[in-house]
Amino acid sequence: MIAARFRTGIHGGRIPLRNRLPSTSSSTLARRSVHTITRRDAQITSSPSSAFIPSKHLRRRDDNAAAAAIASRPPPPPLSYIPPAPAALPASSSPSPSDDASLRAHFDVPYTPSPSGTSSGLFLYPPLTTPTALPRLTDRTLIHASAIVQRIVDAPLDPTGKELRLVVKNLDRLSDVLCGVIDMCELVRNVHPEEEWVAQSDLAYERLCSFMNELNTDRGLYEALTATISHPHAQPLSEAEMQVALTFLRDFEKSGIHLPGPLRARFVELSDSLIAVGRTFLSYASSGPPQTPRIEIPDADRLLAGMGSRFIESLPRGSLTKRSSRYVVPGSWEAQMVTRFAREGEARQLVYMGNMRADPERVAVLDRMMSERAELAGVLGKSNWAEVALVDKMAKTPQNVMGFLQSLANHHHPAAAADIAALQRLKATSLTGNPISPDVSTASLPPLYAWDRDFYAEKLALSLNASSLPPISPYFSTGTVLLGLSRLFTRLYGISFRPAPISAGEVWHPSVRRLDVVDESEGLIGVIYCDLFSRDGKPPTAAHYTVRCSRRVDDDDLRGDRLPEGWDAAYGPGLEEEGVGQRGRDGRYQLPIVVLTTDFGTAEAGRPALLSWTDVETLFHEMGHAIHSMIGRTEYHNVSGTRCATDFVELPSILMEHFVSSPSVLGLFATHYSTDEPLPTPLINAHLSLQSSLAALETHFQIMMAMLDQLYHSIRPSDLASFDSSKVFDDLQQEMGVLPPPRGLGWQTQFGHLYGYGATYYSYLFDRAIAGKVWSTLFNHTQHTQSPLAGQSEDWRERMRDSGEVLKGRLLKWGGGRDPWEMVGDVIGGKEGEAVSRGDEEAMKIVGSWMIK
Repeated sequence: MIAARFRTGIHGGRIPLRNRLPSTSSSTLARRSVHTITRRDAQITSSPSSAFIPSKHLRRRDDNAAAAAIASRPPPPPLSYIPPAPAALPASSSPSPSDDASLRAHFDVPYTPSPSGTSSGLFLYPPLTTPTALPRLTDRTLIHASAIVQRIVDAPLDPTGKELRLVVKNLDRLSDVLCGVIDMCELVRNVHPEEEWVAQSDLAYERLCSFMNELNTDRGLYEALTATISHPHAQPLSEAEMQVALTFLRDFEKSGIHLPGPLRARFVELSDSLIAVGRTFLSYASSGPPQTPRIEIPDADRLLAGMGSRFIESLPRGSLTKRSSRYVVPGSWEAQMVTRFAREGEARQLVYMGNMRADPERVAVLDRMMSERAELAGVLGKSNWAEVALVDKMAKTPQNVMGFLQSLANHHHPAAAADIAALQRLKATSLTGNPISPDVSTASLPPLYAWDRDFYAEKLALSLNASSLPPISPYFSTGTVLLGLSRLFTRLYGISFRPAPISAGEVWHPSVRRLDVVDESEGLIGVIYCDLFSRDGKPPTAAHYTVRCSRRVDDDDLRGDRLPEGWDAAYGPGLEEEGVGQRGRDGRYQLPIVVLTTDFGTAEAGRPALLSWTDVETLFHEMGHAIHSMIGRTEYHNVSGTRCATDFVELPSILMEHFVSSPSVLGLFATHYSTDEPLPTPLINAHLSLQSSLAALETHFQIMMAMLDQLYHSIRPSDLASFDSSKVFDDLQQEMGVLPPPRGLGWQTQFGHLYGYGATYYSYLFDRAIAGKVWSTLFNHTQHTQSPLAGQSEDWRERMRDSGEVLKGRLLKWGGGRDPWEMVGDVIGGKEGEAVSRGDEEAMKIVGSWMIK
C-alpha cells in the first residue's frame, strides 16, 4: 500500500509509565499520513477505574517545585545576561568549552526578532518563501510522481531487465517525492502561527493524500513489484532493498489489492467508512469525557470542606434547593482538584463516576469501529484485525503479544497489589487517626475504591517528604539539558550539536532554534530544528517530526522518468536535493531534517526556561528519536532512521530514559542556572525515589490497557453480533484489576489510542523490555556508577565510546533496513542473542523474561 509508506510516522513517541500515553494517529507506528513521533499527556481524569497512573501527583509536585524556584530567584541580572559557561571538559574533548557555552546560550538567552531581508525559504527550500507557492509545488509534485508511477508500471516490459532491477529504487523515490511535501505540510499545519500557511498546507496535504489513495489500487505498481522480487537479477537485491520491497508488498496486500472484484469493492467501502468513524472516535476521545450532564455536588460546603471557600464559590450553583449545591464539569481542572484533594469520599465518587460516565453515542462509535475492523480483517482472509496489524511487526501474531502481556501481568500483579495495600493503609490511617502497620492484613481495613486513588496518592507523596525536597528545576535550564545531550552523544557516538544561525524565512517563529548535527568523522550529518518554547496557539505536545529522511540521491536516474525538457518551468523548483558527499561513504546523500516541538515555557532576560524532571525525560526521549534519524542514514527513504516496525521504533528513545537517570550522565551537565553549582547527588536520588513510588502499579495498568487493545482487536467477524466493548472492559478489570471495578462505565471511549495504535499498544512495554536489556548489556558500568564525576574519567569515556559504537554499528545505523530481531540479537550477543535473532515464539518469551528480571 503506497500510502502506508508515507504514513510510517510514529505519532505517540513517548509512552512512559506515568500519566503519559501515546497520542493517537493513523498509520504504521503512528498510523498517520506523515512521519511524526508525538507524546501527549493523558487526560488526568480519563484513566479507567483501575488504570491508576499515579505519578501525576509527582509530576505536579515537580511543577510546583519549579514554580517555587522561580518565585525564590534572586533579582534578574541585566539584559545582557549570558549563561555562565559550564566547567571545562578535559582537553581531549570535542567540542571546545567555547562551543559548549554557545550551545547553552543558544537556548537560554531570549530570542530576537526574525532576521529581515529576502526569504531563503522554509527549511532553506527556495520554493517555500510564501504560502502561495504551495499549490504550484503540489502540481509539480503530482506531475513528477505520475511519471515515476508510469515508469514503474512499464518496467516489466523492458527486455533488458534493467528497469525491473530499478523498481525498488524508483518506488522509494516515489515515496520520497511525495513525502517530501506531505511531511513538511504536516509540520506546518501543526505548528505554523500564520493562518495562510496552515490553510495552504492543509490543501496540499489533502491533494497529495488523495493521489496516494489512488496508488493503493494501482495493480500495475503491485505487479511490477512482485515481478521484481521474483526475478533472478544478475545483481540480487540487497538486504536493505529486500526490506523495502517486502514492506511495500505487505502494505499493498493489506490494502486488498490482490482481492477479486466484489471483495475489493467491500474492502474499499469498509476502509472509507473506517476513516470517517475513526475521525469521529478521535474527536470524541481527544475532547475528554462528555461535558454534559454536569456533575452535581449536593452539599458542596460539607463535601468540599478543606478546599477553600474561593474554590467552592467559583463553581456554578446547582439545581438543587440547597444553596450549597454546585456543578462541576466532567474532565475539567476543577474535577481534577476534587479527585485529588476533596477529603470526603462521596465528593470524589460523584466526580469520578461523572468523568467515566458511559455515553451511548460514543460507545456505539467505538463498537462500530471495532466491528468494521473485524469485518475488514475477514475480507483480507484474516481471523481478526490484530492478525492484519501484526504481520509486519516484531511480535508477528496476536498469540505472541498476549503471551508476552500475560507473563508481565502475572509477574506485576502482586507488586501492584502491594502498592494498593500501601494506599489502603493510608486510607485507614486517615479515617482512624491511627498508624496502620504493614503487618496488618488489608482484609480488615476499609476498601480502597477507584475514586480514592488520586487522593491517597497525594498523601503518599507527602508521607515521602515530597514537600520538603528542594526543587531540581534550577539545575535544568533548556540550554543546559541540550548541552548535556550534545556531550552525551559526543561520548557515545562522536556526534555533537553546533548552534547555527537562522536565515530570513527559514523557520516559522523567531523562538525556533537550529542545531547542526556534526559527526567527528563524516562532518555535517543532519539538522534539528528545536521549537521548544511556549507560544499562543501552539499545540501543548512533545513531538518529533521527520521533515526529510536520508536517502542516496547521486544514483537517481532522472532521465529515465521520461519527462520533457523544461517540464517544470511553469511550476518552479521542487524540494529535490543534489545531496552531499560524506567521508567514508560512497555517493551523495540528502541529509535528514527533523523538528522537535515541546512546550517548555519561555526564556526571559536573566531567566532561562527551567525544566521539570518530566520535561528533562521528555527531551531525552524525543532526542532519542532524533539521533536515530541522524545515525540511520540509509540509502533508502523507506527504511531511514525511525521508519521501522512499530514495536521497534521506541527502543532508542526509551534507552535514552536510562541515560538521563544515570548520575554519571547527569554529572556531564546538571548545574544550577545562575550559580553553576553541580546538582547534588542526594537531591536527585531523592527525587528519583519519589518518582518511582507506585511504579509497579503504573506498569500493571499499562499492561491492562495493552491487553484491552488486544482483546478489542481480536474479535472475529463471527463474533460481531455479541460484541460489547463495555462488557469486554468490565470483564478485564474484574479478572486483572487490583481495585474494585465500578461496572457499566465508559472510559474506553476516551482511550483514543485504540484507533492509532490498533493492536500495537503493547509496543512501549515491549521496547521497554528490550531497552532494559540493551542498557544492562552495554552500559552496565554506567548503571553501577553513582558518582557524577565518573563522566570525567578516561576509563569511563573509553567504555562509553566502545559501547556507543556497538549500539551505533549494530542497531542505529540500519534504521529499518535490517530485521529488528537480528539487530537486537547482535547487540545482546552470545547464545541468548542467537536465540533472540530468530524472532520466533521463543524469542518473544526471552524478551518477556527481560521485563520480569
